[in-house]
Amino acid sequence: MSFLTDLIKEKAGDVLAGNVSIPEDLKEKVLGGVSDSIFDSIKETAGEEGGIEKLTSLFTGKSEAATSSISTLAIKQFSTSIAGKLGLSPGIVNAVTPLIPKVIEMITSGKGIDLNEILSEVGKSSATDMLKNAAGSILGGLFK
Repeated sequence: MSFLTDLIKEKAGDVLAGNVSIPEDLKEKVLGGVSDSIFDSIKETAGEEGGIEKLTSLFTGKSEAATSSISTLAIKQFSTSIAGKLGLSPGIVNAVTPLIPKVIEMITSGKGIDLNEILSEVGKSSATDMLKNAAGSILGGLFK
């Protein structure tokens, strides 16, 4: 497993444990589903135009997880796609989805979180590399 997946599962376990009663036989499925939905929403956001800026804003505390488009996407993915594949009841889905932004908040507010490592895990260049490439393109265009 990856650093990001492990971190999401750990934080999801912490949030869900104190807030939702999940049957023992479904706990791993629910944690996996929450983890997948958050990971996929980060990956999808990183790949869209302006996505790196959204992630940077979220991971630096400039935007809140509760109102983030990343949380909205994770909730949508969990409730419409992942929960169905896992066979989760509407009751569990309705109990879990409001907690997804709390899990994202715990992930993004953690100490020692390296956005460059997260970007590389979701298949994107590091933010530093992207800025260097953008600056090179701009400056290179000036000397043509």
